[in-house]
Amino acid sequence: MNYPRVRARLLASEPVPGVAKALEKLDGWLLRDRAYWLVTRKEGTITIGKVDTDLSRVVANRATWTDPGPDASGAYCSPLPGGALAISSREAVTVYESDGTLRWKHYHQDWQHSPGASAACAPDPAGRVLLAAMAGPLRPGRSYAGDVCRAFNLATGEVLAEHVLASFSAAYEFQGFPDARPEVLLTASMGQDGTLCFLVTCTDSGLDVRMTGTVTEACVGVGPEGALVIQDIGGGYLIRTQDGTEEVMVEAGNVLPGNQIFAGYIPGFVDSERILVVTAEEQWAEEGVHLLLDARTLQPLTEVDYPQASGVVAVPLNDGTWLTHNGETVQRWTAP
Repeated sequence: MNYPRVRARLLASEPVPGVAKALEKLDGWLLRDRAYWLVTRKEGTITIGKVDTDLSRVVANRATWTDPGPDASGAYCSPLPGGALAISSREAVTVYESDGTLRWKHYHQDWQHSPGASAACAPDPAGRVLLAAMAGPLRPGRSYAGDVCRAFNLATGEVLAEHVLASFSAAYEFQGFPDARPEVLLTASMGQDGTLCFLVTCTDSGLDVRMTGTVTEACVGVGPEGALVIQDIGGGYLIRTQDGTEEVMVEAGNVLPGNQIFAGYIPGFVDSERILVVTAEEQWAEEGVHLLLDARTLQPLTEVDYPQASGVVAVPLNDGTWLTHNGETVQRWTAP
């Protein structure tokens, strides 16, 4: 299948040390407070940079913290209001002030026999509560009820609410939405047991948690008005789901040439009209083909041409641009 080609236009290029490894992690890029952030780790330092709203630049500003556990795996970072930082590990949730001093720390149960599980955290859209997914309590003589999502007072660390999730020993990820919505998306990846997606809202009466999507193995991109694009981990299909609209699904075999599948693990909205996906012959390919799809029908519109071979990682930014990287250099692109 041959689609019309559109030439990508380079808007900005900037070195971001550690970005190649960062984009392999669950917190490598984050959508918080309607802004995108890059989280990198290098030589014992955590660096968080906000993607610039100026399309001629990549990162607006960067803040650094000493990594409290540089040799630990699975720690998940999130920027907070006022320049603070939250870190979720398998054993604790910790909040640091912008100058690196400790604000509060909450210890919790670890997953004792699940090395692949990992916690995550994010502020609620109002910026007053920290949401954190973690292992649930173990009670002697009783079966494990499931992992939990807790809501903390962001200023004090007081536990405000808790909800038992339908997921067990999962690797968690939080993403916000690009518009002013009260909920955040929580993704729980459980390996061979699939992936569950939840919409989490903190209310005066507690935590409202509801499942979303209809597939069990998914990578999720978020768009305006609560739209989600869900990519099968095996690359076989895409689904677009949104409250109040009919679900749309396309299979790779029906829209991609040869044996190509959807790859890259980061499908997403370039803007309200277009979704960017990456295709390749296998998930772990080093190079891929980038396609722009209609954001409502998921039908391919154009193939993106770059000045050089493109990798399988692209981060759409909902503003008409997207990011790729060449080694440790991040590039920002657009296309008509």
